[in-house]
Amino acid sequence: MTRPSVRLGTVLFTLTLVTTGCATTKPTGGGAAAAPGVTASTITLGVLTDRTGPFAGAGASIELGRRLFWEAQNAAGGVCGRTVQFTVKDHGYKTDQAVATYAQIKDNVLALDELLGSPEIAALSDTLEQDKMPTMAVSWSSALLANPYVIVAGTTYDVEMINAVDWLMRNRGLAKGAAIGHIYLEGDYGSNALAGSTAAAAANGLTLRPSQIKSTDTDLTAQVTALHNQGVRFVLLSTSSAQTASAVSVAEANGFDMSFVGSNPSFSPALLAGPARAAMQKRYYMVASTAPLSSTAAGPEKLRAEINAKAPDQAKSAGTFTVYGYAQGMIMKQILEAACAGGAELTRDRVLTAFHSLTTVQTDGLIAPLDYSKPGQIPARQVFVARPDATVPGGLTQVQGLFAAAQATTFVPKS
Repeated sequence: MTRPSVRLGTVLFTLTLVTTGCATTKPTGGGAAAAPGVTASTITLGVLTDRTGPFAGAGASIELGRRLFWEAQNAAGGVCGRTVQFTVKDHGYKTDQAVATYAQIKDNVLALDELLGSPEIAALSDTLEQDKMPTMAVSWSSALLANPYVIVAGTTYDVEMINAVDWLMRNRGLAKGAAIGHIYLEGDYGSNALAGSTAAAAANGLTLRPSQIKSTDTDLTAQVTALHNQGVRFVLLSTSSAQTASAVSVAEANGFDMSFVGSNPSFSPALLAGPARAAMQKRYYMVASTAPLSSTAAGPEKLRAEINAKAPDQAKSAGTFTVYGYAQGMIMKQILEAACAGGAELTRDRVLTAFHSLTTVQTDGLIAPLDYSKPGQIPARQVFVARPDATVPGGLTQVQGLFAAAQATTFVPKS
């Protein structure tokens, strides 16, 4: 994934804060310090993200949204009478590095505000449960729902693909009896998306042509050409953004009559500044429960104004993951507020209970409404559909508002 331009101060702003000692006075809106990362004046959350790997662009974009939200929230008084601050570590999208960096911070944070990557979350899942560590996942795999401490902020990959197939059949001419391709990354991200496309193909009388790739694959000529030779016109992508650019560029260069619909991590606005721009605008769509930055809903409009006012040099690189990072802050704020309601002692157990008490989490149109009150269940099943447009903020224009296919509303992931 191509990494957006980010000022060093933006990336490291959370590291300039100094954690204070144990609380000796009772703060407004919360009890005495009773958990790692909690003092009378601060709440420290952890961030394990990708700064140097294939999803570095996503990590940097999320950082911008998080920074904008929490700078404003802290200026308004923070949460539970405390300022929220962060300890940030780069795992480079490597599972061993994620395990090592988690061990470095776990005893000094109340919760993880971000753990990016399906493989990394899978590697740490048992440890998170043992440590009772509430964790906001930057992954949308339904496999994560089995862990009660993992917070999935949106529609899962399998349901994204079910909705994508439904949208293609209703709007783009995909018909029963046709073949549909799916190029997907090995690992939990791709395999979970494949579970959705498999279910959708079976339910709609389609022949699925799956093609697995590795995160290190950069040229998808062989995969796209093979699908074209099998008569495939529509291809699902559960890939990195750089791999998306390769796939659509191959189709464009060869004149293949092919359209692509990608899972939410498959797009970056940086692609529209490169040679894949024309192909992306012609052939690609994205399905996601996170709204495009160009959306006219209240949340995206407010975020655009904040970007223009506080980070104008990053306006071109900001995109859907910036929207997600800002919404992530809104979700964590609601969880923390519920945890310390009535002056309750702020502990990891309280955070978990608060998380599972939330029946309707609203983010002003940034993410589809979320229901966390049924542990183990998918928290949202609706998605937007957007297409690349280099003329709008975030590089995506909404072409379909929130919807859920009938199959998506009843789908139960296999355990």
